[in-house]
Amino acid sequence: MSYNQRYPIISFRIESTYKKKLQTEATNKKLSLSDLAKLVLQDYAQGKLISPKKSLDLEIAQARLEKLKVETNYLRMKNDYFEKFNKPLSDSGTRMLSRAVKHQQLISPENTQSPYDESNNRFQCVDCGNCFDFDSVETFLTEMREYKNHIIAKHNRDLNVIEKDVFGRVRFNE
Repeated sequence: MSYNQRYPIISFRIESTYKKKLQTEATNKKLSLSDLAKLVLQDYAQGKLISPKKSLDLEIAQARLEKLKVETNYLRMKNDYFEKFNKPLSDSGTRMLSRAVKHQQLISPENTQSPYDESNNRFQCVDCGNCFDFDSVETFLTEMREYKNHIIAKHNRDLNVIEKDVFGRVRFNE
């Protein structure tokens, strides 16, 4: 196999605006224009260049599919209620069911642990394991606030549905 067959020459013309962009990029990377064009073509041939429009379209399609699944689950639950009780779900029940189905999607399956440890009188962060111990009503309330502030400051998120439910129900037992 000759040198020309192993390394064929590819030649093409581009608009001057594209050439200027490539030239500035080449000077930033300290390469020649032909070397930069060669790298871009090699990356494309190896599949390293990904079209962002395709990935965005894929994400949108997946989000629509997830939304359809949630809506289907919600309607199935409403139909099951009607079949069992032979009457439609009340307006307040419909709102509660809708919220429950939507919030159910916000909880990841691996993060369904309660932060409250009743046997040891403490709250434990489900993300990093920090413990917030208490022994009286005052320290109980203080540690509950500290836990909430910890989640916001250290993990940059709000309380999830389980944590909100726990803090709404938990009471200090002496």
